[in-house]
Amino acid sequence: MFHLILQNLKSVTPIVESISELTGECLFTFNDSGVYIEGTDPSLISKVEFLLPINSFDKFEIDGEELIGLNIDSIARICRRANPGESLSINVNPKGGKIELILESDFKRNFEFTLLSTGNFNIPKLNPKYSTFIEIDSKVFRDIIKDMAVISGTILFSVHKNSISISSEDYTSKALAEIPSESKSINKFESKTIQRAKYNLNYILSFLNAYTVSDTLRISVGGTKLPLKLEYPLGEDGRFTLYLAPMEI
Repeated sequence: MFHLILQNLKSVTPIVESISELTGECLFTFNDSGVYIEGTDPSLISKVEFLLPINSFDKFEIDGEELIGLNIDSIARICRRANPGESLSINVNPKGGKIELILESDFKRNFEFTLLSTGNFNIPKLNPKYSTFIEIDSKVFRDIIKDMAVISGTILFSVHKNSISISSEDYTSKALAEIPSESKSINKFESKTIQRAKYNLNYILSFLNAYTVSDTLRISVGGTKLPLKLEYPLGEDGRFTLYLAPMEI
């Protein structure tokens, strides 16, 4: 049995809702570093990772490392029901196979869910090595991707020595955004090789729904051989990450 309290629930709500759009079931790891959440979509096209460090919690009482499986939609529904100023208490009973979530202000609301078997999960461990890295204003990137979605459900992402281009097209229309490396929206730009890859736009849009959690977005590109990596840094130690497999061009 272990017990956690998170006072600033609204800060993580956009991330939880974003994860629930990408996958239904997640593996939660509780340890001395905090809470690590990971999950994939059924087709294994994408993987999400969310590290909420221990200093994010107002109370963090665990008995060693513990893994549990949970339907992330359950957490998302509770987050949507939370009122401003409410805290979230989490009580997990791994042996009993239950998790209790309590929304609390001057009164309490209790919700209980059954845990999923951790044996049902087969989540790959990813640690690709990238040669192209970009740090960009998160709102600017989201707006560009939403522009591309007006035209098509896929994007072509091209990184050159001194610029990025993002395009989308169908049989009759085309959209193109070009961002030079010296743009005010770009904080960091490292590109050793030219990269070009195509991606499903819906996965990216679901991830970018959490853009309000961070002012910057980190982009790592590996062309057609490695997944696209998008990451929101959260404070000093936290992060929210999406890996997305490329499509055939």
